[in-house]
Amino acid sequence: MTSQEINSKCGDSTFRLCVYEAGHTITAYLLNQKIVSVRLLPRPPMTIAEKKFISHSWDSFMDILENRALELFGGQIAEEAMCGSTSCCSGDISRIDEITRILAGLSVENDVDSEEILFELEDRAKDMFDNEDVLAAIIPVAEYLYEQEDAGHMEVGGKSITKIIEQYIARPPEEKGGWLKLLRLA
Repeated sequence: MTSQEINSKCGDSTFRLCVYEAGHTITAYLLNQKIVSVRLLPRPPMTIAEKKFISHSWDSFMDILENRALELFGGQIAEEAMCGSTSCCSGDISRIDEITRILAGLSVENDVDSEEILFELEDRAKDMFDNEDVLAAIIPVAEYLYEQEDAGHMEVGGKSITKIIEQYIARPPEEKGGWLKLLRLA
C-alpha cells in the first residue's frame, strides 16, 4: 500500500482508530505481553500483564503502569507515522500524565519529576517504532482490525493479531530493566 493510499484511508475515522489500536497492540507485543484481545475502542489491548499484580508487589504494579503508558504512547506514534498526525483518542496524553504522576509518587527517589518520567517513556515508545519491521506491521494489523470491525466484531482475539505481527516482527528478548526499574533499585 502506498503512502498516498494510506493517507486516503486515514480519512476514514474507523480505519484511523484501527491504526491507533494497531499501535497499542504492537507496543504490547514488543513489551513481551501476551495479547488476550483488542477492543475496537480507544484503549490499549487486554494483556496477560493485567493479571500480574496478583502477587501484590509494588514493583509489578509499577511495571504494569509503565507498560500501560508505553502502550498508550504506541497508539499515537502509530497514528502519527501512518496518518501524518494524531487526531484519534487525544485523551491518552492525560491518561499518560496521570500514570506518570502515580509512578513519580511511588518512586523511591524523592526528586523524580513526573514530566521527566513522561518524556523518558515517550522516548522509549518512539524507539520501539524506530524500526522498519515495526512500521511495516502497523497497516496489516490495522487492516485486519478494520475488517473485523466491518464484520461487526468489536473485540478481536489476540492470537490472530499476534500471528499477523509475528509475520513482521520477531518477539524481542525479555527486557531486563527499564528506567523506572533502575530508580526502584537505587
